[in-house]
Amino acid sequence: MKPAAAPSAPVSAVDSAGSELRSGRPILLTDTNDAPGTGGSIVLPAALADPHWTAWAVRWTSGFLCAPLPDTIADALNLPLMAANTGTRSSAPAFTVSVDAALGTTTGISAADRARTARVLADPESVPADLIRPGHLVPIRVAETTEHPRTGRNEIAVDLCRLAGLPPVAVIGHLVADDGEILRPWSVTALGIEHGLTTLSTGDVSEHTLFHGNGTAARVTRGNSTLMRTAHTDFDATVFHDEVTGADHTVLRGPSTPTAPVVSVHLECHSGEVFGALTCFCGRRLQEALQQTARDGGLLIYLRRGRSSRLYSPHECTLADTGAVAAILSDLDVATIRLRGGGIDPTALASANVTVVQGPNREQEQS
Repeated sequence: MKPAAAPSAPVSAVDSAGSELRSGRPILLTDTNDAPGTGGSIVLPAALADPHWTAWAVRWTSGFLCAPLPDTIADALNLPLMAANTGTRSSAPAFTVSVDAALGTTTGISAADRARTARVLADPESVPADLIRPGHLVPIRVAETTEHPRTGRNEIAVDLCRLAGLPPVAVIGHLVADDGEILRPWSVTALGIEHGLTTLSTGDVSEHTLFHGNGTAARVTRGNSTLMRTAHTDFDATVFHDEVTGADHTVLRGPSTPTAPVVSVHLECHSGEVFGALTCFCGRRLQEALQQTARDGGLLIYLRRGRSSRLYSPHECTLADTGAVAAILSDLDVATIRLRGGGIDPTALASANVTVVQGPNREQEQS
C-alpha cells in the first residue's frame, strides 16, 4: 500500500497566518502548483479591513479588489451573480454585483471607503439595505462544501478567515509587478519577506484542514460507542464522523490499550471484503488485523472514503486518510503509537504531533 506524502509545510505556518489575520495584517497566498499564469494574492480579513492595508493592497495589485464570501452570506445580503452565464470558463469566479457601504463612504473608491465596505460585508448584523449597488468592491460567492478541502485562492481566503476565528469574508487581489505583469510565486515570497508578511500556498491550508478541520468543526467528531461482539473477542467500538469527507469511520479498541498502543489502519475495500475478489487480500488482512487486535489489544481504525465523487483506490492511502487517523488519535488522547500496516506515513503523523515508535515485528506477532 502506497503511503501518502507528508505535508509540505509545518502546520504552525497556518497557525501563524491566523495570528497575523487576527491582528488585521494581510497574508500572501500562492498556488501550490507553479503553472503558467499562476501567481499570488493578498488576503485581508474583511472584518478588520483598515485604510492602511487596503491602500497597500491597491498599490501591489491592479487595484481590482474582491471580497470572497460564502453563498449563505451572499444570499442574506441579496447579492446575485453579476452575470448568469460565465462563458466557457467553468472555474470562473462567481462575481456578484459590486457594492459600496451605504453609510460612512463618499465616492466608494478610496481605500478608506473600500475598507468600510469590506467591514459591512463581514458584519453578521448587516442587511441588504446596508449596501449600495453598484459599487467599488466586488463580492465573490464561494460554495460551502465539506467533501474535500478546496484549492482555489478565493475559497482558501474564506477558509483562512474562518480558521483565524473571524467572519468568513476576505478581501483579495491578484499581486502584480510595477510593469503590470502577474507576480510569480517566487516574487510573491520575496515581496512578503520585504514587507514582513507571511506567505502560504493553497496546499498548506488544504493540508492543515485535512488534519485539523476548517476552523468551525474539527476534522472528526466522536459519535456513539457500543460493545461489538465478534468471533475474535468483544470490542469497544466508537464511530467518528469525518467533517471533511462525510464518512463515518469506526475504531475498535482491543482488550487492553497500553501507553503506546499498536494501531492497525484498514481502508474500506468492497471488492475484497464484500465480494471476495481473488485478486484482493483486503478481506483476509482485515480478519488478521481483528485477530491481532483481539489478542494484543490496541486500536483498529477502519477508514471509509465518504461521499466524494472521486474514485479512490482502496489500496492507496491518501493524505486525507492520514489526516483522519491523526485527528482520531488526537480525539482519543493517543500521542504515541506503534503502527501496523495501512500505508500511513509516520512522517505525516509526526507533523500532527503523533509519535510513531517501532512497531511489532513478526516474532512479536507470532509469540
